Amino acid sequence: VRAPLLHCTRSLSSIVYMRPIPSPALRLRGGLGPTQLSRPAVPPAPVTEEVPWLSLGLSGAALLALLPLLLSMPRQAGLTAGAIAVSLLQMAVLDAPPEQALLEGVLALVWSGVITLKEALAGFASEGVVAVGVMSAVAKGVQATGGLAYISRFLLGRPSSRLAAVLRLVLPTMLLSAVLNNTPVCAMLMPVARSWAASLSPAVAPKQLMMPLSFATMLGGTITLIGSSTNLVAAEAARKHDPTSPMGMLGITPVGLVNAAAGAAYMVAAGGSLLPDGKSAPLAPHAAPSSAPSAVAAPPRGVARLWLTLGVLTGTMCVAAASPPLLVPTALSALCVLMRLGCMDLSDAWAAVNGPVLLSIALSFALGKAIEVSGLAASAASSLVAIVAPFGSLALLFAIYAVAIAIGAVISNNAVVVLMFPIVVRMSEASGVPWRAALYTLTMAASASFSTPVSYQTNLMVSRDADYAFADFVRFGLPLQLVCMLATVPTCYLLYK
Repeated sequence: VRAPLLHCTRSLSSIVYMRPIPSPALRLRGGLGPTQLSRPAVPPAPVTEEVPWLSLGLSGAALLALLPLLLSMPRQAGLTAGAIAVSLLQMAVLDAPPEQALLEGVLALVWSGVITLKEALAGFASEGVVAVGVMSAVAKGVQATGGLAYISRFLLGRPSSRLAAVLRLVLPTMLLSAVLNNTPVCAMLMPVARSWAASLSPAVAPKQLMMPLSFATMLGGTITLIGSSTNLVAAEAARKHDPTSPMGMLGITPVGLVNAAAGAAYMVAAGGSLLPDGKSAPLAPHAAPSSAPSAVAAPPRGVARLWLTLGVLTGTMCVAAASPPLLVPTALSALCVLMRLGCMDLSDAWAAVNGPVLLSIALSFALGKAIEVSGLAASAASSLVAIVAPFGSLALLFAIYAVAIAIGAVISNNAVVVLMFPIVVRMSEASGVPWRAALYTLTMAASASFSTPVSYQTNLMVSRDADYAFADFVRFGLPLQLVCMLATVPTCYLLYK
C-alpha cells in the first residue's frame, strides 16, 4: 500500500515544484524505501570556521595603501577603482567565490550612483552570456553520446616514449577543444588519458600528462570562436564596440594556431624536465585498453545518435562560420534537435550550464560599464600609454598581455576580458594601435591561465586528480605563459598592423 502512495505523493510534488519524477529503475537503485522514510532525520553537525585574521589584515593593509591613490581620483573613478580592488582582494586573499565578490562590487556601484540598475543588469541580456551556456550544453551532448571518448581512443594510438605520448595526447585534445568547450573535454579525457598512459610500454606517470592535458584544452580553445567562453565574451565586447566589424568564427584562428603551436612545442620539449615524475600505477589486466578498434566500448546511446550529434555540431560550426550573429539561434536549435532525438536529456543540458560562471560573466559586464562611464578607463589608459608609448606599439601590446595574465591569476579569464576591454580600447585610441590587435592580444592573454592551479577550472580538476603541488604549476606554467606571449604578441602586431 505504501509504495503506490509514495509514488502518488512524488508525482504531486513533481507537478507542484516542477521536479522530474524518478524512473522506477532509479528508485529501485537509490530511491527512498519505507524503512528509509521512517528513520528520523539526523541533525547536521555544527560548522565551525576560523576567522581568517591574517587574510583580513593583509586585505585591510592593501586597501589602506591604495587609499591615497583612490582619494586623488575623481569621485566616480575612485569609487569604481575601490570596488574593483575590494573584489580582487576578496578573490585573491580571502578565497571568496568570484560571483559573490563581483556581485557585492556591482551593488556598491549601484548604490553609490556610478551605474544605474539597468546598466548593472545589462550583462544578463548579453548574447555572449547566452552563447557560453548554450555551447556548454551542446558540448555535453557530444559527451553524453560517448563521442568524445569514442574518438579520443582512436586518436591517441600506442606511442612508445614519453615524448611521443605527450604529443599524441596534446594534439587531439587541441583539436577537440577548438570546437567544444574545454571543461567537458578535459573532464572526459582525464580518465581516458590515465588508463591509456598506464597501459603504454613503458608506462607514463599521470603527472607527466594531466597538466599538459589541461593546458592543451586552453590552447585549443583559442583556435576558433566557439572553442572557449573567453572568445565568445571578447566577440560580444567587439560587437558592442564596432557592430560593423564582428569577430568571425575563424577570425581568431591565425593567432590561435600560432599560440597553440608554440604551446605544444614547449610542452613536448620541456615536460620531461619541468614536470614531476610521479609514479605510474599499473592497470588491472581487464582494464588495459587495446589498440584494436573492437576494444572501444559501444556508445551509450547508440552509434546512430553518436554520428548524428557530431553531424549537428559540424552543422552548427559551419553556420556560425558563415554568419557569426547566427551562432546563438543555431546552437539553441541544435540543442533542441539533440534532446528531441534522444541524444541527450534536458537534465544533461541543465547540468552542463555553469550558473556561477554565467553570473560572473554578466556581473563583469556591469563592472566593465562602470570602468567606462566613471572615467577610470580613460585615466588608466592615459597613464599606461604615457609609460609605454615611447617604446612603440609592440611594447604597448606586450604591456596589455602582461597586465592581463597578472590579473588572470586571481580572477576568471572572462572577467579579465570584460574589465580590461574599455581600458584597452582607450589605449588603442590614444596610441594609434588598431583596437583589433589589442583585443586579440587581450583575449590570448586571458586564456593563458597556466601559472596557478586556481586560475582556471581545468587546472583545478587535474591538480586534484594528479596531486600536483602549487609549485608544479608555477614551474611548468609560468614559462609557458612567456612562450605564448613571445609567440602571439608579435603575431597580433604583424597581422593587424
